[in-house]
Amino acid sequence: MNKLIKIIILLFITFLINKFSYAECLSDQKIKEIVNAAPLAPITGINGDITLEDAYCSQKKYINILKSLNGKPIGYKVGFTGKSTQERFKIKTPATAILFEHMFIKNGSSIDKNFGHRTLIEPDLMMIVKDSGIMNATNAIEASKHISSIHPYMELPALQIAKGEPITGAVIVAINMVATKMVMGPGILMQSNPEFIESLASMQTVFQDEMGTIIQKSPGSTLMGNPMNVVLWLIEEFNRKGITLKAGDRLSLGSVGKLFPLKENNKTYTYTLKGISEIAPKVEITIN
Repeated sequence: MNKLIKIIILLFITFLINKFSYAECLSDQKIKEIVNAAPLAPITGINGDITLEDAYCSQKKYINILKSLNGKPIGYKVGFTGKSTQERFKIKTPATAILFEHMFIKNGSSIDKNFGHRTLIEPDLMMIVKDSGIMNATNAIEASKHISSIHPYMELPALQIAKGEPITGAVIVAINMVATKMVMGPGILMQSNPEFIESLASMQTVFQDEMGTIIQKSPGSTLMGNPMNVVLWLIEEFNRKGITLKAGDRLSLGSVGKLFPLKENNKTYTYTLKGISEIAPKVEITIN
């Protein structure tokens, strides 16, 4: 084999390595366009084959712009915590995004249905971190000692992807997991005993409309068998990435059941946690 052929083969191998191994992070300009247009303008042009590594690279740029506009993050979102959503969005692991204070609207208030492109409502669950000692927890009881409270919580995402464009888990991660608006209800205190931890899995979450019609009833076990398992996954993931949870961080633990498109105006939704305290905490939002 002569020298020229060897060089050609080497260049071809280098091309393949660059193509399939290096992160294809979205450009700074593309991220600016997406953020500036959020949450109303539909997004096009994100490759459906983007890897999770590429997605987090893009998300980091997205978050840096949000920080410059809205200040420090207030917490984290964990998504794809169930097998069904992982299969639906072709992602093999849970993933994370960043929450900002400006995303939260007051419990019991109202919001226009058209606050974004392809708006949805998602029954969720939120926990508040008590202190950074949580990073040393290795089981649910240990982690619970560093959680202050548990809250009923609904996310109101805008699926900003244009129709016909690929919607994969990685694409969603790239745009900060479409975190847009959300509402948190009053919480109950975390308890660090086996009975209470088990009750988090067996509790029933009830999502209903203003007529009392139950739209969905789903157990806490929807979240990786127990919501505390989501927390433990997040601790492991953040320890691996060198990220430390701190006092006051809000943790959105994922969809407790399904996501529902917002189709009707003048509709009030309530979401209640039943089975973890004598007073069942609930959160409410009206869609105009």
